[in-house]
Amino acid sequence: MADLRRRVERLIESDPVIKRGLQRGIINSRALARFIQEADGPESTLDAIIGIIRRYSLGIEEERELRRVFKNCELALRSKMGDLAVENGPDIMKRIAEFAATIRTTRGENLRVMVGLQSIRVITEQKALESFRQTLRTKEIISYSTDLTEISLLLPPEAIWTKGIIAKITTELALNDVNLVGVMCCAPEEILLVTEKDAPRALETLQRMLREKSTDAEHNAAAARIVLTARSTTPRGRTSLRLTTP
Repeated sequence: MADLRRRVERLIESDPVIKRGLQRGIINSRALARFIQEADGPESTLDAIIGIIRRYSLGIEEERELRRVFKNCELALRSKMGDLAVENGPDIMKRIAEFAATIRTTRGENLRVMVGLQSIRVITEQKALESFRQTLRTKEIISYSTDLTEISLLLPPEAIWTKGIIAKITTELALNDVNLVGVMCCAPEEILLVTEKDAPRALETLQRMLREKSTDAEHNAAAARIVLTARSTTPRGRTSLRLTTP
């Protein structure tokens, strides 16, 4: 019985659509049990599987905590970004440091450098990045992408201790067919990199995620509302948005 419970719970956990449907109370337990029996073929009765589904912990408290964190969220968008991956090495690091010194952060320019074991990724405005790319040898470049949009989610300080933030964001984007070029986790700021083609759908998905009704009775009594205000727009294509729910 314990093995059956683990198999059923694992199937629910691996499918975000099923899990969300259970949390919202819109999935019929008997129909889901029949699906699990046919898909996984567990040697057990339908009633036993239904019992496991009904006892399954829906993580309502975790959802409430996520909603508290997302209640006041500021989004910062930068368009026309580039992403350059190069081989890791002392000489490359020195040249990246010299390039970083040319980025004028006080004027709104932005630079992100992520160092891995074998490669280094440099993300900044594509015009500046193209100039840097031309100083490199072809064999030093692993990949190079342009026409990207960077979306930063600026969360409250308690996001550092809140579980499931990135999982919630990436699941919502995947369900809405948004491909992530890059993800940088540095709570309370989470940074996403998408193609400019996917940017409108990504923003719409994040807005919808932030205004979803809570699954508990208290929040089901009133629909959540988002107030979206353009805070600033610069010639470099950066727009800051503030999203709040009452």
